[in-house]
Amino acid sequence: MAAAVGSGAFSSVTATRDVDVDVADDASAYLRLEGTGGANSDYVTDDGNGGTLTIDLSPSNGGVTGGGEGVNPDAITRIDDLFVVENQGTQAVDVALSKSGANAGTVEFYPDSRAYSGDPLSNSAVTLAAGSSATISLEVDTEGEDLGDGDELLDAVMFSATAN
Repeated sequence: MAAAVGSGAFSSVTATRDVDVDVADDASAYLRLEGTGGANSDYVTDDGNGGTLTIDLSPSNGGVTGGGEGVNPDAITRIDDLFVVENQGTQAVDVALSKSGANAGTVEFYPDSRAYSGDPLSNSAVTLAAGSSATISLEVDTEGEDLGDGDELLDAVMFSATAN
C-alpha cells in the first residue's frame, strides 16, 4: 500500500505586506458622490468636515429658501437630479445602496436610466463603466404611512461598488 503526501501543503499562512490606502472626500474618491449643481442642489450639502455628501430635507437646511420644512404626509414627493455617482476607478462596477432608519422603506433612490419606473438602487444595482456616472433622483412615498410632523424617515444611506 502506498501513501502520497504533498510536499507543499500547509494549514495557514500569515503574511504582512505594505498597503497604502488614502481616504478622499466624496468628490475625489473612486466612487464620487457630488451634488449636480442643478435646480435641486440646495438639498445636497457637504458636511464641512470630510467632504461627505449630505441630503437635507429638514428645516435645519439653511440653504433651502421658501420656508419648506419637510415632505408632505400621505403623498409622493420626487426630487429629480439630486446628485451624481461617478466611477472614478479603472474598471466597471455595480453600484447599489442600503438604507437605515425607522421609515427607510419610504425613501428610494433612482438612477437616471430608471426614472422612477424601474427598480430603485436598494433593489437593483446600476453598472457604471470606468469614467461613467449616473444622476440620482429621490422619491419619498408617505402614502398610507402613519407619519406626522417631525418624524424622521431616513438615518443613513450606504453606497457599495462591486467590480464586475
